[in-house]
Formats: sequence, C-alpha cells, structure tokens
Amino acid sequence: MTDASTASGDGNSIAALESYLGPYEAWNFGIGRPYAFPVFRENDNHFLTALAEHPSPRKPELLASTASTAGRRMWLPTVWGKSENIPLRFWPIVVENKARGEIGLKSLRVDLQEAVQFQGIDEPRFRMAFPVAPAAMHDDIGTLPADPDWSPDPEVRKNSQGKVINVLAVIDDGIPFAHRNFRAADGLRTRVEFCWVQSADKKPGAEASSVLFGREYTRDVIERFIRENDDEDALYAGAGVSSEQFGSPAAINRLATHGAHIMDAAAGYDPNKFTDPPEETRLIAVQLPNTLAWDTSSFGKDMYMLSAVHYILERAERIAAGYGVEDIRVVINFSYGFSAGRHDGASELEAAINEIVTKRRELGRATALVIPSGNTYLQRLHGEITAEDLKPGAFEFTWTVQPTDRTSNYLEIWFPAGFDPGAFTVELEGPFKKASAALKLKPNADFENGDPRNFEVIRLGNRHPAPHVGQMSLDNHRTSGRWRVVIALAPSEPDDLDLPAAPAGDWRVTLKRGKGGPVDHPPINLWVQRDLDLEAFQKGSRQSYLGDPRYRIYNDRGEQSQSDDAGSHVRRFGSLNGMATGETTLIVSGCKPAAETHWDTKKPVPTSYSSSGKVSADNPVGTVDCTAQADRSNVLPGMIGAGTRSGSYAVVQGTSVAAPLVARRLSEAFATCSPEEVEKAGKKNYLPLLKKIRLPDNDKEACARLGNFLII
Repeated sequence: MTDASTASGDGNSIAALESYLGPYEAWNFGIGRPYAFPVFRENDNHFLTALAEHPSPRKPELLASTASTAGRRMWLPTVWGKSENIPLRFWPIVVENKARGEIGLKSLRVDLQEAVQFQGIDEPRFRMAFPVAPAAMHDDIGTLPADPDWSPDPEVRKNSQGKVINVLAVIDDGIPFAHRNFRAADGLRTRVEFCWVQSADKKPGAEASSVLFGREYTRDVIERFIRENDDEDALYAGAGVSSEQFGSPAAINRLATHGAHIMDAAAGYDPNKFTDPPEETRLIAVQLPNTLAWDTSSFGKDMYMLSAVHYILERAERIAAGYGVEDIRVVINFSYGFSAGRHDGASELEAAINEIVTKRRELGRATALVIPSGNTYLQRLHGEITAEDLKPGAFEFTWTVQPTDRTSNYLEIWFPAGFDPGAFTVELEGPFKKASAALKLKPNADFENGDPRNFEVIRLGNRHPAPHVGQMSLDNHRTSGRWRVVIALAPSEPDDLDLPAAPAGDWRVTLKRGKGGPVDHPPINLWVQRDLDLEAFQKGSRQSYLGDPRYRIYNDRGEQSQSDDAGSHVRRFGSLNGMATGETTLIVSGCKPAAETHWDTKKPVPTSYSSSGKVSADNPVGTVDCTAQADRSNVLPGMIGAGTRSGSYAVVQGTSVAAPLVARRLSEAFATCSPEEVEKAGKKNYLPLLKKIRLPDNDKEACARLGNFLII
C-alpha cells in the first residue's frame, strides 16, 4: 500500500500536510521514507508517538478526557502535575494507528487530527518520534498509567540525619540499575527508587502497568532481583531488559555502556574505595530506547526525552511524600545532544523542557538540569554567512557527503530572528552536476494552516521524470519569526541498492539575494546534523561536513587547530550542543590537564573536541557555564568509570563525562544548603551553590570554551 501523499512528483504536494509537521517528518514519512530506518518502513506501526505543542497551556485532565472521546485512541505517559492539574503547552502523546500498516503523510495527519482535535482546543503542532514497539506498549490501560506499587525505605531517614533528602536523576541508555555502585553501604539495599526502561517488552500477564510503555522497576523489585541473582547477566535477562530493541542488541548486554559510565560518574560509589554513599540522595533512572543512537534520522527522540523528564519529576513528588520532604530538590543529568537546531532555546524539545522546569521552580521546588556542551568542535558542522560574505549578492559554500553512507544527511540554514528571506533563493548542485534543485524562499500560499512553508524536490539527472534523491524546504519554525531551510539528502549507498543514491562528494550550495533583500543583518547560521555511527549500533552512517579551503585542520606546529581561521565561514566557536541553549540548563564543557604540566586547577585546557559558545559578548547560541575534567591527559583520553557489571570498569570520553560530575556536586549541595540559598541560586541555574575554582578571564577564547569556573 502506498500513501497517495507520497506518490506525487511535486515537492509541495509531497509534503502537503494540512498543518502540524515539519521538514524532517515530510522527508522520513514522505518521499524519503524508503531510505528511513526499518522502524518507519515496517507495516506494524500500531502506536505513533509525538511531542504535541498547543497554542496555549492545557491541563492534563482536559487532555485525558479528550483521549477517551477522540476518534482514535490517545494515551499520555506518566506526566508530572497530574494531581495538581498543572497546565502546559507541550505534552508527550502516543496515538493509535488504526490502519496498523504503512505510515504515510496523509494517514499520519488523519491519525493525529482525530486523536487530539475537539471543541475548545486550537490546532496543535507535532514533533514526531519513533513509534512504540507493540511488544512494549501497554495499550490495555486507560488514558493514563496506574500508580506504582512503592513505599519508602525506612533506613533512609536514620542514615540521613542532618541532610536534606533530594533526588538525582539520570537519563541515558544501557543503565545497570542493579549495579553494586548504586547500592547503600550494606550492599543489599539499592539507592535507586525508580527505574523506567522505556523499550523493554511488557511483562506477560502483568496487571495494570505504572508506565505506558516499557517496564518500571521500583526499589523493592530491584532489591528482590539482587537477592535472587548472583549472576547479573541472568538478573537483567530475568528482568526483561536484555532482549533486542528496535532491531538492535540491548545495550545492557555490552560490557560497557554510556549510561553505566554516566550514572556512575553522577551517583556511583565504588565499595573498594571505602566511602559510604549518601543515602539522602535518592536515584531515579530512565533508560531511553536504543533509537537514541540514531541521530541520523535527525528526529524521533523528543517524545521519549520529554516523557523521561515528566516521569522523573512525577516520581520525585512520590519520593517527597514518602519521606516527608517538602519541595524536594531534583537534579537531572542529561548527557545527550544534537548538532543542528535553532540554538536559541526555542527548539521544540528545549522549549518543552524549559517549560516544565520553570513551572516546577515557580512552585518553589528546586530543579536543576545539567547538559554537556557537546563534542563537535572540530567536526566542521557549523558555519556562518555574514553580511560581508553576501555583499556580492550571492554566497557559495560546499557541503561534503561521504561515500558508502547508508543514512540520510541534513543541512540546516537558519536566518536571524525577524529576518525576511523572501527575496532570497537557495540553489543546490550535486557533484559533477549529477543533481540539482532551487528553492525560492517564499512560503507557498496553498498552505493555509500550520507554519508557513515551501518544498522542492532534489532530482537526479535531467531526464523526466527524474528520480528524487532529496528534499529542500523552507519553514517559519514554530511561526516564531525564525526562518530555516532544511536540505535532506538520500544516503550515498542505500541499504536497498535498487533505490537511487545521492552522489557522494562536494555539493555546492548557493544563497542568492534578490532585489530588495536585507543587506545589513546578523550572521546566517549553517548547521550540519550529526550523523554519528556508534560502535554498538553500526547503522552505516558517515558524517557529512562543511568544506572550505581556508579552514585549517592543523596549525603550523602540526597540532589540531583550536581557533577559527580568518576568512573561513566554517566555525569552531558556536558549535554548542543544540539542546544546551535553554534558559534553565547548566552547560558543562570538558577539560584536561595542560600537556606541559600536572593537573593545575588554575590552568585547565579545553579538550580538543569540547564544543563552545561564541567568543563575542553578543552570543546568540548559548554560553558554557563551567567545565569539568573529561580527559586524563593528552595521551590518556576519557575518564575511568563503571562498566555494566558490578566490579567492571570502562573508559568513556566526551563532555558527557564532565556533566555528571557537576550533577553530582549539585546534589551534594542540595543536601546541605538552606532553602534561602537554593532559591537565590536558582536564578543562575544553581551554579552559585557549587564549590568551584574561578578561572582567569583574560582569554576570551578560553572563557567561551571553559566558562568561568572549574568544578572538581
């Protein structure tokens, strides 16, 4: 079966949604669907997921009542604020696909429309995510999951005298929730109060589930697993978390995972070091689906991430009630990110997380969100087109697509706020002129609803009808005054060799200004979407990048250059994590000892990969707040932490290793600081609470990469 909306040859009819969906959805569910991940191509997508953005805040009880009367079933996962009926604009949802077959643009629109529209609700926008696997979905429950069967640990109060009970939460993958490092000093009781494995198969014959998809493990259940299993392989298999997920092996079956290392850095206490863990810090973990490694789809994660934040805050309120803590303090470590996006705090996921964190802070409940700065400083994924560059009326740059790439590639062009690109055109030409397209940057008047937008197909060759190998689009993102162009290209070597491939090599992109176009303006930003192929998943992706002969990879000493090159539009500074630009986030970069010294805490050096804000005082893409160690030295990359099995160790590298140390120090501060101190520090995302070393501020480049403080 083929959705008619994907069969047309015209770019705008291909993406002719009534409203709601953006260019990534238009590609992955439209003409680019044959190149998408198998989960989008398969015919058993029963449960669609999305991040829904309403024009005005909606209360959860209103959404829940809608779901029971809508034309198609809709579910809410565990949500924070249900008991207090707190209104929010952004909500994670799961929607029934009644056809239970292929997902096309037209059927997708019908599913979403019928599930959420009812009298009194204006039309929402949607950010699609990976569907929930049928084996993980508890579709037999009502609109909302049941309450968990949980009770507090009576030993915690006795062992936390003089300290404030608080919550430290980690969102990651491959989390070994039964690990010895996350237990109390006796080795029998775990400090993990709740763990949600989002993609685990549901338990056969289980009664009403406390989560909408996957499985939840409370402290009592984890302790029972520990008592009954000496073999942790058998423990995780018996818990139902070691089966294949989305066609990829379960991360917990590996000797080391990102999540194991990050949670250990944030909350682990090695019993061999003879330090008793702080029982006043209660742990919550959310294990995201393996799809989180699939950055190559450029979307698909938002609903799962927002659901994780909701879950943590909801369970934190239960911990507060159980232990008798008023306004419990919460630290969330989220060692994840992406390279593209707005970089102004207003992407869908950033705005959604900022909203819920701000709401909770307004209620007097301290909520800290710690995010790494990113690892793309040297990957040539960011560039700028200045007004000077456009003085001749046009600017041409190169986007290099690598051979044998099995996943799609994406380039975003973001115009400044308030910039009208209507007089501009983007022209694209493939290697050896094998493909071409041009898009006038004016919205198509045929789209009456949703974000103003326009589309064009990228075709291979000159014969008619030429096969398509990509899509160009324009949209006024979230109708906010920020216009963007997204260029999506098919893989250079698709899994299905019968499909046309986008030619590998240098693609020439030209931005042309027509009559009446703005002449003086802030820089226009270029962002290449991260296309990382993690060893554990091996999806065949290869990173595309911006090219410029004036960009010097190495300096005169033969070292990797760490400064931007005069005259080059490719930038290192400004490469900050696209999820780390929100107002409520504490942004952490990675550092290491200087090559010529021992670990001098007054002279840390940025790790070569640690992403940065801009050097200028007027910084539109966010600023690093502080730094922590991410490499042991120039020749010893990464930091040592826990493997997935108790007693094992692994080395993990990246700014994601630095962030959880800061989260750890914040939870320690939350356990001792007064309410007045915490409330005051909230205005600066709790940075003033940390014990820190002030760094010299005479080097602007160092400040842009390290912030003003070192956390140890």
